Amino acid sequence: VTSQVARNHEITGLEAEERLKTRGIHGSFLARPSKKNVGDFSLSVRVGDLVTHIRIQNTGDYYDLYGGEKFATLSELVEYYTAENGILQDKDGTVIELRYPLNCSDPTTERWYHGHLSGQNAEKLLCAREESGTFLVRESLSKPGDFVLSVLTDEKGKAGGKRVSHIKIMCQNDRYTVGGSEMFDTLTDLVDYYKRKGIEEISGNWVHLKQALQKSEAKVKKSREEGQRPENKSKNRYKNILPFNDTRVPLNDNTRGQIYIATQGCLATTVNDFWQMVWQEDTRVIVMTTREVEKGRNKCVPYWPDLQTSKEVGPYVVTNNSEREATDYKIRVLEIAPVDQPNQSRTIWHYQYMSWPDHGVPHEPGAVLSFLSQVNGKQADYPDAGPMVIHCSAGIGRTGTIVVIDMIIETIDAIGLDCDLDIPKYIQMVREQRSGMVQTEAQYKFIYLSVSEYIQTTKAKDCASMVSNGAGKMHKKHLGPCFNKLLRPTSSMSAE
Repeated sequence: VTSQVARNHEITGLEAEERLKTRGIHGSFLARPSKKNVGDFSLSVRVGDLVTHIRIQNTGDYYDLYGGEKFATLSELVEYYTAENGILQDKDGTVIELRYPLNCSDPTTERWYHGHLSGQNAEKLLCAREESGTFLVRESLSKPGDFVLSVLTDEKGKAGGKRVSHIKIMCQNDRYTVGGSEMFDTLTDLVDYYKRKGIEEISGNWVHLKQALQKSEAKVKKSREEGQRPENKSKNRYKNILPFNDTRVPLNDNTRGQIYIATQGCLATTVNDFWQMVWQEDTRVIVMTTREVEKGRNKCVPYWPDLQTSKEVGPYVVTNNSEREATDYKIRVLEIAPVDQPNQSRTIWHYQYMSWPDHGVPHEPGAVLSFLSQVNGKQADYPDAGPMVIHCSAGIGRTGTIVVIDMIIETIDAIGLDCDLDIPKYIQMVREQRSGMVQTEAQYKFIYLSVSEYIQTTKAKDCASMVSNGAGKMHKKHLGPCFNKLLRPTSSMSAE
C-alpha cells in the first residue's frame, strides 16, 4: 500500500472515480491521501457501476474507519477487509467488497520484482550469484512510485567483486521508461525489451540482462500468533495491533531486552504483567508520551499508585514516593519491590510527557529534545540497568517517533556531526521490530525537525565552546554538513 498511495498521491476523488470506472471492475479499489483532512486517507471502491469513498482516519495512534477496528498500518487495514474479516457497509447498508487493488504495491507479479529492497541488500543478493547479467527490479526508496533495475555486470567494483549497476526506471503517467524515447505500458514489457537489446549506461558501458534473480516464495509474514492466543486476547488494547512473536518480551524469560521496549498503554488487565516486565528486565526509566485520557478517550490506565501510597501489582508492590511538574512533563519517583522481599526495592523514574497534542505533534521540537535529554541523563545514572520502557496508547505512533529521534541523537553523539543520516532507514528498522512505528506524515516530518534542531544547537554549543577556549573560528570540517545529507522526507512513509 505504500507504493500504491505514493503513486496515487495527487489523485482527486473525481480522478479516482474516473480510473476505477474505466480500468476497474466491481471490487476494485485504491487508497489515496485525503485532500480535506491532512493525514487521513480515502479508500475509493467500485461498487457495481458506481464508486464510493470511505474515509480512513489516522489519529497518530492508529488507522481506523472512524470508530471501526484499529490497525497499525494502512496495509493491515486494507488486508483485513480484503480478506473479508470485517464487513464494510455504505450508509444505505450496501456491502462494499474490497477485492482488486488498482495500482497495487506490486506493479507486477513477475518473480524478478523484489519490492521494498534497499540498494545495499540488492547488491548482496546479486553478488552472491556471481553470474554477470543477473538482475532484479525493486521499488525506489528515494523516490516512491519509481523503480530501480539492479544488474550484476562484468566490471570490477570498488570492493574487488563485480560491480552492480542500478538503473532508474521512472513511472510517468502510468508508463515506464529508463530515459530516452522508449516508453512501456508495464515493467514486464520494459524488462523484456532490454533483455533483447541491452542498456547503454551514461559511461558508455553496456549492461545486459541475462537471468532474473527470482524472489523467494511470498515473503513470510512475521508471526503474531502469541498475541492472538485465547489467554492473551483480553490483554490487547487494540485487537489488530499486536507485537511480532520474535521481538515481544516474554514474561518469565531470563534473556535481557534491548535498548528500548515499546509497548501499548496499560489496560486494567495488563498492569500486573507490565510491572512484572519492568522488574524482569531491570528497567529503571519509563517514558509515557500520552495523558491517561484525551478528548474523552481512555489512552492508558494509571498503573502507578497515588502520591505517598502503595499498591500491590501481582507479586510486587509499587510505591509512589514523589511527583513534580516541569513545563511539559511530570516526573514521578516510584519504587518497586517483591511483596515477600521488601528490602530488595528498586527506584523507577517515570517521565510523563503532557504536551503532545492528540491528533498532532508538538509545535516545535525544543521541548521534546529537552525532555529526552532529561530522560537519557537519568538512564545514564544506571549504567547496568535494563532497557527503557516507552509507551503511548497503541505504542506505535508517538512511541515510534520518540524512539527514532532518540536513536538518531545517539548516533550523532557517538559519531559526530559529520555523519550521514538516513532517516527512512531508521524508521524501516524500527518498523521491522514493531508494526506501524511512526504513524503520520506529521510525525515523520517532526523527526526531521527535531534532528535539524539538535544539529543546529549542537553546532552552536561547539562554536561557543571553541570560542570560550580561545580557539577562534571553528574549521568548517568540524561543523559538518550533516543536515544537508539527510534524505528528504516523503509523504509516502506515513502510508506504510
